[in-house]
Amino acid sequence: MKQEKYTFTYIDEFGDICSANFRLNEYHSLMDLLFDKYLQEWGDCKGRAWCGTCHIQILEGTLSAKIQNDEKHTLSKLHGASAHSRLACQIPVNSNLHNMVFKVITENDYGTN
Repeated sequence: MKQEKYTFTYIDEFGDICSANFRLNEYHSLMDLLFDKYLQEWGDCKGRAWCGTCHIQILEGTLSAKIQNDEKHTLSKLHGASAHSRLACQIPVNSNLHNMVFKVITENDYGTN
């Protein structure tokens, strides 16, 4: 039985628009998927919602998963965090990500003016 492929779009720290494909249960979190396939230095705390290095901002779409207290606390300490901010380590890889668009937020954000 072949699993359905899903896709989402993200804007990396250089401002490049990238597409990512995945299957259900392929990765535990969005951070794991992006770290494995696309990004190099990400997720210093290994997915514990402590460091904020996997900060993203959702540009299109919504997530059904509610933000937990650890994630809220870390986001509250991040410069540039907004109501659309999330930590990729706390976002499960499931069909809710299909067709979403988000931006990776880093201290070295080369893609903005």
